[in-house]
Amino acid sequence: MTLALPPAARAQSVPDLTSILAARKAAIAAMHVREARSSELIGVVRGADLQGTFHNWKSGDDQRYDENFRVRRESTLRLNGHEYIVNENGAIRELRGLLLQRQRTEDFIESDRFVTEPQYDSFLGAQQLPDGRGVYAIAVTPPQGQPETIYLDRKDSMLDRVAYDDADGTETQDYYDYRIFAGVLIAQRSTESNGDHLFDLTRETINVIIDLPIPSEIFTLPVAPVVQTSMPVTVPLEVHDSHDYVRVKILEREYTFLLDSGAQAIVLDAHVAKEAGLTPQGNLEVAGAQRTGGLGVAALDSIQIGTVTLPLRMVTVLDLRGVTGAQPIDGILGYPFFAAAEVRIDPDAQTMTFAKPGALQTGGTSFDVDTDRELAEIQAAVNGTGGRFVIDTGNGNELLVYGPFIRAHAGLIEYAGGAFANNMGVGGSASAVGTVVNELDMGPFRFFNRYANVMLGTQGAFADRFAAGNIGLGVLRNFVLTFDLANAKLYAKPAEHFDDGRYRTVRQ
Repeated sequence: MTLALPPAARAQSVPDLTSILAARKAAIAAMHVREARSSELIGVVRGADLQGTFHNWKSGDDQRYDENFRVRRESTLRLNGHEYIVNENGAIRELRGLLLQRQRTEDFIESDRFVTEPQYDSFLGAQQLPDGRGVYAIAVTPPQGQPETIYLDRKDSMLDRVAYDDADGTETQDYYDYRIFAGVLIAQRSTESNGDHLFDLTRETINVIIDLPIPSEIFTLPVAPVVQTSMPVTVPLEVHDSHDYVRVKILEREYTFLLDSGAQAIVLDAHVAKEAGLTPQGNLEVAGAQRTGGLGVAALDSIQIGTVTLPLRMVTVLDLRGVTGAQPIDGILGYPFFAAAEVRIDPDAQTMTFAKPGALQTGGTSFDVDTDRELAEIQAAVNGTGGRFVIDTGNGNELLVYGPFIRAHAGLIEYAGGAFANNMGVGGSASAVGTVVNELDMGPFRFFNRYANVMLGTQGAFADRFAAGNIGLGVLRNFVLTFDLANAKLYAKPAEHFDDGRYRTVRQ
């Protein structure tokens, strides 16, 4: 005989948030967990057909994490209350925007403040993870932090998973094999995933050191590489199909690279890597027009731009056929260049002038730039509604507006019945609908009748959940732009042919 529980009894089978947090607090107390004065975690990291090592140091409020995949080396540091990331080419950026907000939430979770400050929690119910672990899901949104969801194990109250929105999908961190080392609770194994398990990263701790002194030089910010020139250098821009290109040299061979502030890497086409004798390592996932797998990464010390050396450690190797349409492309000059130089793009003279960061005389309107994601992102507005926009010199359009932003602001832009449009990029093309945006505001600059593509895809860079869209060269050519991304600044001075479009006759 089957017994049917009354509604009240069924409701009692899932505890409330207060009980769940109390159980977590009791579990931690029973293990006599304490905070270490200092700690070192050393281990291995595997993923994307690569294997490397990690080293995590913590002493008081200072912290450093190094990850080394042979060719690809990255570090994150917390020094005197500031957060820094040292990328694979040695460029250093202080977190000030989106990733800083995410770090605040991670600190809130790691310190168990979600237990002592439950006013920032919201219980989402009992769930089961794909591997069968039963959990309680809790949404956590601390002050000035990004929302994240934590999953506490129903049996032992340990943290099984943390999940958060990241670009076009959901990123998860799963934790396993908790142990106590000298009173410190550590998950010995973790897996990072964006849902495409081919590119999962697994970390396994193999050595734990608690409360031993850590040399002070570990918590020292390295010197960032910069372009090797004592004075500003000017080179011509080549304009093809509404894109700007620059001539570069690699091992004395000359190539044509797209100048792209919307790219996060220096990218070589596969044929260039082959000519340079570079062997790609690993299996790279790239979010371009679509998510795509790449050939990997390769070691390269430098490239030449004009007479100037741009120091590097690593480049990305991809198939770039068709990225900008019919124009052949040998590579992409992206964020590592803009981080190592101050760069001025003059559409009137069709030139690019660059120097060491902070060396150019700046003029025009100053914009604060969020470089947390290795992009140049500013606050702008379409039809009076503000959002985060990528300043994208690699896009020949006037404006791209992303689907998540459109869906969050229903009726903001009319695009029903618009002509279908393809947007070429890394990974192929992305479907879109063409329309006209009445107004685009960039600081004090107001543009009218902007041709825009509303992006319809659900994956790739154009489906980003945090950016509203891209401002492309069709708008940016109205300015002499100076990028000083090392100092998180952009300067815009109206060009000679500046036209705000108010008298434009638009095509429907």
